[in-house]
Amino acid sequence: MQSQRSVQSLWPSWVVMRITAIASLGGVLFGYDSGCIAGALPQIQESLELNSWRSEWVVSTLYVGACFGAVVGGSICDLFGRRTTILLTDVVFVLGAACLFLSTTYAHIIMGRFIVGIAVAVSGIADVSYLHEISPIEIRGAIVSVNEASISLGFLLAYASGFVYRSAEDEQWRVIFGWAGVVALIQFFGMINLPESPVWLDSQGRKQESQAAQSMISGSLSTTKCEPIGQSRTTCIDGSSIHQGNMNSNCMEYHQANDVSTQLFVNQRQSITQLLKTYRRQMIISLFLSTAQQFCGQACVINYAPYIFSLSSGDNGSVHLQTLSIGFVKFAVTVIVILRIEKFGRRSLLLVGMILISTGQFALALAFSGLDWNSDVFTNGIISHLALPGALLVVCGYSMSFGPLGWLLTSELFPTEVRARALGISTIVTYLCASMVTNTFLTFLSEIGASATFATYGLLNAVGIAFAFVGIPETDGKTVEQIDVSLREMWWWRVDARHLQFENDYGSMSTETLRPEMTGTLSRHRQRQDESSTSGMKRIQSYLELV
Repeated sequence: MQSQRSVQSLWPSWVVMRITAIASLGGVLFGYDSGCIAGALPQIQESLELNSWRSEWVVSTLYVGACFGAVVGGSICDLFGRRTTILLTDVVFVLGAACLFLSTTYAHIIMGRFIVGIAVAVSGIADVSYLHEISPIEIRGAIVSVNEASISLGFLLAYASGFVYRSAEDEQWRVIFGWAGVVALIQFFGMINLPESPVWLDSQGRKQESQAAQSMISGSLSTTKCEPIGQSRTTCIDGSSIHQGNMNSNCMEYHQANDVSTQLFVNQRQSITQLLKTYRRQMIISLFLSTAQQFCGQACVINYAPYIFSLSSGDNGSVHLQTLSIGFVKFAVTVIVILRIEKFGRRSLLLVGMILISTGQFALALAFSGLDWNSDVFTNGIISHLALPGALLVVCGYSMSFGPLGWLLTSELFPTEVRARALGISTIVTYLCASMVTNTFLTFLSEIGASATFATYGLLNAVGIAFAFVGIPETDGKTVEQIDVSLREMWWWRVDARHLQFENDYGSMSTETLRPEMTGTLSRHRQRQDESSTSGMKRIQSYLELV
């Protein structure tokens, strides 16, 4: 009987399931708008007679818009509230979809993609923040993970849409873009009658509204417990409010990063400099993950898949079927990793996934090594069939490594007081790198050939594998302090030139080994370290007392 009650206590209420389903449509929109260009681009190229340079901008403009959205999204979410921000982004999604659907010129396409990019980034922040703050504590990780799976589902639906609407003569690319607006409208009308986040209402001093929202969310729960309002919140360096708890770091920590907003570059330059100095190793790893996940070439595969497969097969129906298979693999691997990530371990998944990415890129390089670019004819038709397996390996490897682990690893490297700032930097760097990679792919194909292009991505990722092996520790189940100890024990960081010279900014060097004029600097540095340690212990004690 007691066991039966325990199982029932973990089952969410109808209200929570309804909120989860509607809010997770934002994840579907995220994946759909990111992946729909794969099926639409070949048709747009034919309809508007776009050259390679303009085609690259059609793809990359979404990431440029997402970069802007990432910078301002956190502030919008904190200013207007989670639910209201979701409603606003749905309106932006509809505007972007309408602009793309009605486009008659290249400029209209660019404008629509930029608008959608902003909505993608802001929606991601609001959707996951909202899910996190309305979720019962016992099942919060599972509920927030639904959004991650929804993103992969969005990619699958985007490729399916490209397969169904693949006629360039009828300009069916307009329908592909238009479906995103339909999904946004469904989410908009579904969100209207849902409550605002009680956590956000409480942070605004709207206590009665907060209690009413809390009652609406938990009122139909028989035994499921929601987190008490105001008991698990802290404030970041930039003043933004972050809700703490038993969260799914892969999604939630990523979107908390964007609370940094424009203050990241305007008002907090000194703190960012201090962050880079104090957590130099962690920042190097974070920036590595941000750049490596884009320069491994996966973004090119998922955005230009039909074009890649058209070079290897030439059959239009086969091209879209192969592209659709990428969506199925991406969705299946993502779900499996979400369910089993704690068993596999972060470091193992990262290394195995990166190895699969390199293997896939080299398979693609081999597949196109027999292509005569003067005649677009393969001199060896057998190896051209390696294109599909190679692309699937790239997507599979990414979905089990950088996809779920990029933000999770970064969030686990940093203490709470600087985590949002570090993740904010990583988020913006990621979008910038994504725009760079997708904006140069077709140019590289025409200048150095497909084989050399994929081989380059494979080599870059191979270098990344070497760094991940010697420089990234296992973080699963470890505190920030334990991770820092693991970093110091790894030989890569022991032979780091700056570490050898200063040993964490003079932290472990004695005054006898320093020149007289540096002794004062060492003393002041150690004093700051002691003060920082004392302050950190006080924060931990306060948090434990609060809990």
